Amino acid sequence: MTQTSSGPKGSDRQLHLQCPVCDGQSGAPIDSAVTVPVMMNRVYGSAQDARNAARATLSLARCQDCGFVWNSRFEPSIMAYDESYENDQTLSSAFVAHLTTRARDVIASVPEAEPIDALEVGCGQGRFLQELASVGGGRLRSLEGFDPAWRGSGPEGPGGARIHRRYFDATSAQQLSHAPNVIVSRHTIEHVADPIAFLRAIRAALGPESQASVFIETPCIEWILQRGAMQDFCYEHCSLFDAPSLATALKRAGFIDARVEHVFGGQYLWAHAQATALPQGLAFTRDDVTLPQIDSARRSFIAHWRQELDKAAQDGPVALWGASTKGVTFALLNDPQAQLIDHVVDINPAKQGRYLALSGLAVLSPADSIQRGPQTIFVMNPNYLEEIRESLAAQGSNPRLVPIN
Repeated sequence: MTQTSSGPKGSDRQLHLQCPVCDGQSGAPIDSAVTVPVMMNRVYGSAQDARNAARATLSLARCQDCGFVWNSRFEPSIMAYDESYENDQTLSSAFVAHLTTRARDVIASVPEAEPIDALEVGCGQGRFLQELASVGGGRLRSLEGFDPAWRGSGPEGPGGARIHRRYFDATSAQQLSHAPNVIVSRHTIEHVADPIAFLRAIRAALGPESQASVFIETPCIEWILQRGAMQDFCYEHCSLFDAPSLATALKRAGFIDARVEHVFGGQYLWAHAQATALPQGLAFTRDDVTLPQIDSARRSFIAHWRQELDKAAQDGPVALWGASTKGVTFALLNDPQAQLIDHVVDINPAKQGRYLALSGLAVLSPADSIQRGPQTIFVMNPNYLEEIRESLAAQGSNPRLVPIN
């Protein structure tokens, strides 16, 4: 990850500073442009291919009216979500517990006397659909999902779901077997450059008279900013919300009574709202919107963690635990030439034996990592710290674990 010049004043025309959520004209840059991998959740077959991974520019802006944060230089045309995209977290028992709780929320939103017609937008390989089927049982009448990264040979997915290998848009409702009375979209809206159009497509799929529920889960920008979690910024996440801006987006798209809570240790927002046919005004006036300067936070982050990596490397091999966004970004910020970090550990078999974008670091299974004898492992997500500690201890390994808080 490298800093790039902002260029001459005329290059500001390349920035998109009109807010995609409230259409306000008060968008302001909060970060200098940096070069990052286009796809964080894609791993590569060789270190050389990984080092040659596609790059793009990340330049964050924040709306001073509603608080929404977006990549002002995002180019949707270069994104490619297909079968090679891999972001499964469900091999972790801690994450599965989170999924189960969210599935219970979804099922409980439909009155017990009604059958459930559930739709997930951005369903990946259908793991959350499977959780809905497990929790909902016989109450489910239909269960469908949309995702261009679906790898199944046909539409049959986990839990009896029907999965469409395509993006969800305004025409997708024609392919549904039943009009949904609950829609879920988890960790998808942050990948969408026009979140209002995305939410309006969901609203259209419900039908004009629907009062169905919608659930949205997405990273919380305030959690990132308050903790200086520089490893959480990536090109894929072009749209970042705090609770008020997410409620504003839902209202503008035709949903009311938005209730937004913080889940998964505060890292994610979980919003529940109801469809309405009534026109909604935009009441987003706020006096709490800050414009943090991410450059200084990034410099502090790098100064601290490079020092920690350097000290750890003096004691023996160093590893990272987590080969997704956090791991890719942490490595690029603090050890772009892979001189201090020996390897990365991940429990997802689809990532093992592969390599991380740009750094070219090898991704190993926990068992293979133990063979390399890391003395220090930097844990990318502290939510998994105890799970990792217990897993390593069961295999007779006791390295020093350092959570990236």
